Amino acid sequence: MKKHTLKVAIAIFVGLSIVFTITSCNKSVDGTVVDASTRRSFTPYNLAVKANKDSARFSFTAPVYATSGMTYTIEASKDSSFSTIDFSVITDTTFAYATDSVIALNTPYYSRVKINPYSVFAASHYFTKVGTFKLMGLQYLKAIRDFEISANSVLLHWYLNSYTQKVTSVVLTPKNGVAVASNVSADEVALGAKQVTDLLPGTKYTIQLFAGKKSLGILTFTTAPAINYTTILNPDVDDLAAAIAAAADGDIIGLNPGTYTLSNATSVLQKTITIRSVSNNPTDTKVLSKEIDVVGDGAGITLAGIDFNASYGGSSNGTTFLQLLGSAATPGAPATFTNVKIDNCIIHEYSRCVIRGNVGAVANNFKIGSISINNCQIYNIDLANNSGYYSCSLEKLQFNEVSFTKSTFYNMGEGLINMGTTLAKPTVKPQITIDYCTINNIGGNAKYLLFDANANQVNYTLSNSILANTPMGTGTVKTAAYRGGAAGNKLIFSNNNYFKFASSVGGFDLVLTGLEQTDNIIDDLGWTPSTTSFSLVNVPATDPIFSSSLSGGTIGDPRWAY
Repeated sequence: MKKHTLKVAIAIFVGLSIVFTITSCNKSVDGTVVDASTRRSFTPYNLAVKANKDSARFSFTAPVYATSGMTYTIEASKDSSFSTIDFSVITDTTFAYATDSVIALNTPYYSRVKINPYSVFAASHYFTKVGTFKLMGLQYLKAIRDFEISANSVLLHWYLNSYTQKVTSVVLTPKNGVAVASNVSADEVALGAKQVTDLLPGTKYTIQLFAGKKSLGILTFTTAPAINYTTILNPDVDDLAAAIAAAADGDIIGLNPGTYTLSNATSVLQKTITIRSVSNNPTDTKVLSKEIDVVGDGAGITLAGIDFNASYGGSSNGTTFLQLLGSAATPGAPATFTNVKIDNCIIHEYSRCVIRGNVGAVANNFKIGSISINNCQIYNIDLANNSGYYSCSLEKLQFNEVSFTKSTFYNMGEGLINMGTTLAKPTVKPQITIDYCTINNIGGNAKYLLFDANANQVNYTLSNSILANTPMGTGTVKTAAYRGGAAGNKLIFSNNNYFKFASSVGGFDLVLTGLEQTDNIIDDLGWTPSTTSFSLVNVPATDPIFSSSLSGGTIGDPRWAY
């Protein structure tokens, strides 16, 4: 009797299988299940992937008619069509693991699962998970600081712990190039640092730290470009203002260490030039500068490795560090500028603002490609907190991009960026990016602290940064941290630490509603409005400040990380 019952059950099982195959499974050309119904009786479903730093756990629900002895194949691929299978594992349970030894880091993967052929049964259809997963990897490399990067070398640092005691190599991969491994000596392992040489100038590299085959960190950096100076000046001998006036478009003016003076507003007229210290060290190359004016069509400037002090006349201070003007005769005349790039500079003691781009007679008169500030320290700007200007007053200016990266800003009045004048709808939506910055004791005069875009189109990202102690002094800022809610704007506030972040000292927290907020922390580091050194050396190693960046590392300006 039992044997007959078993035969009937098998017949019903096979018959149901045929019915379900015909009626329930819709396939795409490549066989992927299109109708991923969780009620399918012979296909695994509910595939989920939990990605940790260096491993992924796949789990799924077995089909209703799964039987003992069946096995499953889980696959992962970099493309949604699974034309190439990058990872595959067979399991007899409803879960499996993959580590960074078989899954590439920082790479999105698609995943799917099926039942393998078993006994008289054919393989099931695939169940494909919607979306991707990726492994960020363990991150024991410390942030690479720009001053430790040259045209041909980089100095790496990593945290000392039980994992990094086993470091064996670093692997550098130039963009569009071939990976090269470099062994790490026992002395370098003990020190937690390695100088890597023989690099190519102006090249983007990905660098990965390994203990055998185990990845312990991954970062990217770009080497400094090779510099061919048009002329090199010496302090107390050469006239910097005269060299700027005589420079042709594209010239690079080098400054040997020392102090130079620009006691009058100095114009860069209808040309794009570079002024940089030969040492690339702003602490030994200083310019006492009243104001730099970038004037007319085709005008632009790159400044690098220089300390700019507004006390050009001893007790006399400049008002504006850098200003855009339409022409010498008519400052508000229409003009299309190239770019403004400020790298590895120290800028301080200006009584009004850092960059002024609102001189145009009417909105849309001025246009510029990009304004970038990288690896800089900017402080003591508008200390009276009443000039009426934002640190970057860019009203009326059409720009493609404004970026502040790996920089420190403190003791700065009013707000950071103003583009509040209504502008024509741009062909390319402007992008404002603030990334890996340290910001302390800023804001006042009832301004929007972060930015004012009014009704203009803009995408805004503030990430991997530390913000503290707002507003400056006894001033106040708007209750909302920003204005910029035009339809279609993408406004992101992520992976930041903020504390004492209020509209008045000791008052209510600033309102961030409307910003896409993810993975932020509130971690009081003990800074006060008078703090000017933001070193994290004495912060406990377990503090989340060291693991809260998007890549799992330290947030804020990297110069303070260690």
